[in-house]
Amino acid sequence: MSERVCRVLAADDDPTMGLMFGVVLSAPGFALRYVPDGEAALAAYGTGGSFDIVVLDVEMPGIDGLRLAETIRRCEPELPIVLLSGREDAAFFDAASRLGLRHLSKPVDWTALAARLRAWLV
Repeated sequence: MSERVCRVLAADDDPTMGLMFGVVLSAPGFALRYVPDGEAALAAYGTGGSFDIVVLDVEMPGIDGLRLAETIRRCEPELPIVLLSGREDAAFFDAASRLGLRHLSKPVDWTALAARLRAWLV
């Protein structure tokens, strides 16, 4: 029996991150929709592209990851959302905690990413 496919929406304005997401989440059991910014992530989410987990860079032009997470959270309170950031300040962690978000520090441990995402599925 094969494991369930994990549908991932990932947004990061760094093209290298997009390449790495593509490599790591091209493994069987994942279906990745990568977009380069918050506006594209909101559009992908809004088209009804049902996702199991969302991974967002915090520092993106336009709609940043925290603001986007807040918008998604209003629509789907239980959807796992993971923020990627090198930020370590209390205000950031308070905002993430208030929204019930997960956090992965940059630089990302790419060898552990797939397992971490699966572990966070509802």
